[in-house]
Amino acid sequence: MEPYAFIVIAIAVFGSAVIKNSIGIGAGVFLIPVLTLVLPPKVSLGLGAPAMLISDLVGIKNYWGEWDKKELTFLLPPAIIGVVVGGLLIQAVSDKSFKIFVGAVALIFALYNLLIAKYHGDNSTGGLNISGLAGDKLSILFGFLAGTASTLIHAGGMVISIYLINRHPDKRGFVATIVFFFAVINLSKWIAYTQIGILTWDVAIFVLVISPLIVLGGFVGNIINRRLQYPIFKTMVLILILIIGLRLLMTV
Repeated sequence: MEPYAFIVIAIAVFGSAVIKNSIGIGAGVFLIPVLTLVLPPKVSLGLGAPAMLISDLVGIKNYWGEWDKKELTFLLPPAIIGVVVGGLLIQAVSDKSFKIFVGAVALIFALYNLLIAKYHGDNSTGGLNISGLAGDKLSILFGFLAGTASTLIHAGGMVISIYLINRHPDKRGFVATIVFFFAVINLSKWIAYTQIGILTWDVAIFVLVISPLIVLGGFVGNIINRRLQYPIFKTMVLILILIIGLRLLMTV
């Protein structure tokens, strides 16, 4: 491997770990495009799964016990089904229509929260009030979409954030729930990618070699999270949702 390629990969995995452990979302959307600068797209997907899993495991240590068990109980089963569906579709279906759907939902949600909802109702949380819907069809829908989006286009964090951001006026609980959720999802993706030949043992071993960078990025992200005030944290999450939505729409 060329030194330039190694440096780019190192920056990608370190940066994604910082993002994941500070904000909770945007790590995959940052990681994969940077990796594709020096790697083929499918190799980038394969490398991304174990790299993100290690980042999630660091996040579990950083946020131990702060996740929402009730939310995870309802979100994870449909999300795993979504990973299976995404794995079946990844070789046979163009992701263009899925990107348009997910990107449009993200754009509408972010703009509503940033430009309209903050001026109405409860300004401490703002946005769509779905606080009483844990365990119903909405959590099942978002869990499934997050699993599918994560497998197909590495945008599952954005999908699940739309569901969680107005339910958790606590930055620690928000990120903790996301990292636990995606530890399970990325383990499932690792298995799925191995089965369809995207993730090889050579790639997995390479990720283990560079894992100290991921661990370091995770601890840096945790320090950043502790210093962020919640209104700033929530605005950053919404802006990331907006950026990810725009990027998905611009790449179709």
